[in-house]
Amino acid sequence: MISNVTGEEVETPIEIRRTLQDQVTGTVRWADCMERLAGLGCDLFIELGPGGVLAGLLRRTRKDADVIR
Repeated sequence: MISNVTGEEVETPIEIRRTLQDQVTGTVRWADCMERLAGLGCDLFIELGPGGVLAGLLRRTRKDADVIR
């Protein structure tokens, strides 16, 4: 899992719980998360839910990524 608070991977249940809690009141590092995923080799991104704001942002910042919404 990539934490929206740190932009880095978290693996243990304790880390995941802590960063999910921090996400509620902390700054979300969405762009850092997307860059980290791309750095790990992810080249397909899927946005779930209503709208397509995040898909649009990713298309503008990572022109080489395949984005589905």
